[in-house]
Amino acid sequence: MLIYLKELLDVLYINLTGPKITYTHLRSATFARSQRIQMCCLALGCCAWFALIDSTFAQMPTQDRLNALVQPYIDSETIVGMSVGIIHQGERQSQGYGVKRRSGTEDAKDKANVPDSQTVYEIGSVSKTFTGLLLADAVLSGRVRLDQPIQEHLPNSVKLDSQAKQPITLQHLSTHVSGLPRLPNNLRMDNPANPYVSYTTDDMHRFLNEFKPTHQPGEQMLYSNYAVGLLGNLLARQADSSYSELLKNRICVPLKMNDTVIELSNDLRSRLASPYTADGTLASNWDLNTFVGAGGIRSTVDDMLNYIQAHLDPPENDLGKAIDLEWKIHQKPIRSEDFAMGLGWHVARDGNTRWHNGQTGGYHSMVLIDRRSKSGVVVLSNTATSEVDRLAEDLMRMMAGSDIKPRTFEKEKAVKVSREVMQKYVGRYKLGPGFIFTVKLDEDRLMVDLTGQPALRIFPKSDTEWEYRVVDARIQFNLDGKGNCSELILDQNGIRQTAKRMP
Repeated sequence: MLIYLKELLDVLYINLTGPKITYTHLRSATFARSQRIQMCCLALGCCAWFALIDSTFAQMPTQDRLNALVQPYIDSETIVGMSVGIIHQGERQSQGYGVKRRSGTEDAKDKANVPDSQTVYEIGSVSKTFTGLLLADAVLSGRVRLDQPIQEHLPNSVKLDSQAKQPITLQHLSTHVSGLPRLPNNLRMDNPANPYVSYTTDDMHRFLNEFKPTHQPGEQMLYSNYAVGLLGNLLARQADSSYSELLKNRICVPLKMNDTVIELSNDLRSRLASPYTADGTLASNWDLNTFVGAGGIRSTVDDMLNYIQAHLDPPENDLGKAIDLEWKIHQKPIRSEDFAMGLGWHVARDGNTRWHNGQTGGYHSMVLIDRRSKSGVVVLSNTATSEVDRLAEDLMRMMAGSDIKPRTFEKEKAVKVSREVMQKYVGRYKLGPGFIFTVKLDEDRLMVDLTGQPALRIFPKSDTEWEYRVVDARIQFNLDGKGNCSELILDQNGIRQTAKRMP
């Protein structure tokens, strides 16, 4: 169903989100989870092409080639603004494109409004790799074990299902084989614009007490924001610290990542790019709180290049040893569409390249690291669109020697629908028990929300046929003999579902 329409619930593509990516050249078995959801998702992708490219001859692209590849995303308004970072054999290159915030026609001429390598973005599910590194660090310092049951780190008041054949371990949480769902069923949508802000540690524990698994740990790979959010909480609890302090002391200070944080200082907030949905609508920032380990980190390209460099050439200290442990493959694919996993990192089909992407309500990020060629790419954007992944992949392919051509984005001719016609569609439509579409008219825009999800704009293809742009779905409004709208039909992933209009 459209229930994870933007994975409203990794956006809530933080799908917070699980796999599925939609690029034409990747559509074959590349991503098992779809990150186009944009809502509460934190997002994932797949890099099948890595297996086809010899990175031996990787090289730093010229500024002209970089600009030619990136600029079409800005010119077509596919992305409002972004910062791009590339690293190859210790050499770094970074560049900002577009604008940090839209305010008028002169935005692009205001140099202060152009993103740069110190512009701050929400990085969404890329945060999961930091949580994986914190786990590796805790293991090497002797504080925890990878095969340690999570029950040993939970309060006495929390008891996992005693019928399970084997315990859920810390490693299971980091590699998405815990059997825990993508999101808990007690996640409230008190504030759809900031969907995780009110979820507490007590809520997380309450869900665990009531959870009845349908799969045993290690039996199935299921991308889980809940699992990694729980892991972040357990690591902080074990260290008698907050996740924010643990992140700062164990990773950010040693790697000189001073702008990688959970809470923003006044200086960082002044450098924060404004968030936008895929259709260019101003969005809201997210506060992940209890889910912070799954997607609550903010960072800059400068800091992320430090992070990539540390993974390409780990320092000769305890943190470097933790990076090597995190980098190792800890979970092999279970199904053909699965990716092998390190601690937090997805492993591309070449068995070498590590990657992760992330999406929140108004941002999308992608990081790729290839140790063989000592190369890496990071793209941070203030637009919640998985097109960012395609760009990052193309940049990596270009560095590996492929002849990548700049993309062409064709703008569709706008279809105008009168306010009078749109007014006919305003109302409530029942999709099923507990799921109701609410169609509203906001000035000249038609907005649709589904129970528990924020309102999303839909765009006309004709008077009666409309489409989402943040998720691959369409809505058709059917009129009766009197010209009144009697039902809407949702068409998503090849499935058509009818929602009857309610009185």
